[in-house]
Amino acid sequence: MGRPSTVDSGEEKMVQETSGPGGLVRVDNRALSRISVVAQCLDNQWVTRDLLEHMVSRRLSYAEVERRRRQDARAEYLRSILNAEQVIVNRAYFFNNPVVYQDFAVRGPQRDAVRALLDESVLVPFLLREGSPADEPRFTVDRVGWDAWRSLLGDLDHIRCLRLSWDDAENEECTQRLMFEEFHRFLLQVRGFNLDALRRDLGLDGESIPVLRERLREVTLWAADTDRADREGFYRQFLVEPGSDPAQGRFRSAPLVAELKQLIDLRYNTTVPDAVERFALIPTDSLRRTALQERPPVRAARPAEEGAPRADLEQLVELLRTLRPQAFDLALSPLRIDLTGLELAHVRQARDTDEWRRYLAALESLLDDPTDFVARGQLVYDRYLALAGRLAEIVGERRRSRMRIWQPVVRITIEVLGASASVIYDGDPRLEVIGDVATEVASRGTDAVLRFAVVGRDQRRAENELATGIDVMRVRLERAREDWRELVARLREGGFPVVDGDVERDSEPNIDRPREGE
Repeated sequence: MGRPSTVDSGEEKMVQETSGPGGLVRVDNRALSRISVVAQCLDNQWVTRDLLEHMVSRRLSYAEVERRRRQDARAEYLRSILNAEQVIVNRAYFFNNPVVYQDFAVRGPQRDAVRALLDESVLVPFLLREGSPADEPRFTVDRVGWDAWRSLLGDLDHIRCLRLSWDDAENEECTQRLMFEEFHRFLLQVRGFNLDALRRDLGLDGESIPVLRERLREVTLWAADTDRADREGFYRQFLVEPGSDPAQGRFRSAPLVAELKQLIDLRYNTTVPDAVERFALIPTDSLRRTALQERPPVRAARPAEEGAPRADLEQLVELLRTLRPQAFDLALSPLRIDLTGLELAHVRQARDTDEWRRYLAALESLLDDPTDFVARGQLVYDRYLALAGRLAEIVGERRRSRMRIWQPVVRITIEVLGASASVIYDGDPRLEVIGDVATEVASRGTDAVLRFAVVGRDQRRAENELATGIDVMRVRLERAREDWRELVARLREGGFPVVDGDVERDSEPNIDRPREGE
């Protein structure tokens, strides 16, 4: 399926801006920065996997876990602004999500920080069909947030807002095709998912496969038979108590409710970044994008300049030769810094430092040439630590004394349908291998994704720690299972102790690449 003409995926991107009423500056995806993200944490249905399991097992609603939900979302929101160049935010979240509007509900340094971030296009409101960020919503609003938003807009000289197209007819076509129809298409396809790979992603045991198969069949039949196969309808049909409002989060006692919610929420929250061809920022302790089982189109690979950096097996093998237990020089002195007690003004100050600019340049350099993995990955690591140190100074000694020790490590992950291999550098380098390539792609060509991350040593504290991770390249495997086993063998030969078994995949926050267009 070709994309509407508003999407320009070439290297030559001309920033196009047009003026509108009330200081509105209209932009499309060509004006976005390279590392622009859509943060899933601001979705009003997002909860961590751990908290969701607690809610379902204890029959708790969102209101009953609101404090924890808000803390988790707040940490992820601040982390997204620190780690990415630009954060695209659905307009409704500015006034319906207290995690966002708490910063500008009252005048002070936090409100000043929001104004600066909007002025600098760090925060970019996304308009679905609205013509202006001040348009009266057609849905229920949080009056405190709406009043604060209107007041904030009145203080701004200008505001850059993003739409798929500023021509109303074309925007409607883009919205239908690139968002609503893509979500519907996903629901129609889940029946054909590889169940063994999916149950690993969902953290299920092998005995769950028959129930998982039946639930996915029910989803596909419902999607084929309903006129409005949207997320709210899905929630009412499969997840929440009959007659309850999905926004309340009163989930029913039924098999795999939590798992279906994670899967559907993930696809829902990747439609916007896919539509504008930027990154989805998947929060910590959330389902990885690989669970969507997105298969590349059956065609020749796109030239490198037209999409994500790509490599074949031989290039990846050559890259892996550089990976050895002593490949990365890790910090010996851990920092006392975490996300607890951070405020938006702190993050805004950190972004205005040389350390932040150098970190971003290192991240872009790694994306430019992932085959120079060790040298450029080391640069990302060093500069992210320098940024963390500067952030600790900004927070100040008084606040820092209440923070925990952060011990940063490097994790390199290669994932393909059904399997994952992670090389962890934490003073005790090792290789963790999960699963095997799914049968349906075993003898065919498919893509593997290579991810680089700087994370904390203690994964149990990941939601409160600094971390940055990004998908840096795709690797073409022509005969997937044979090529995969060769890759793992090369890593074993590199001298890494191997941990095999059905362990959990990494769950740190990550900037996930959009799928490639068809």
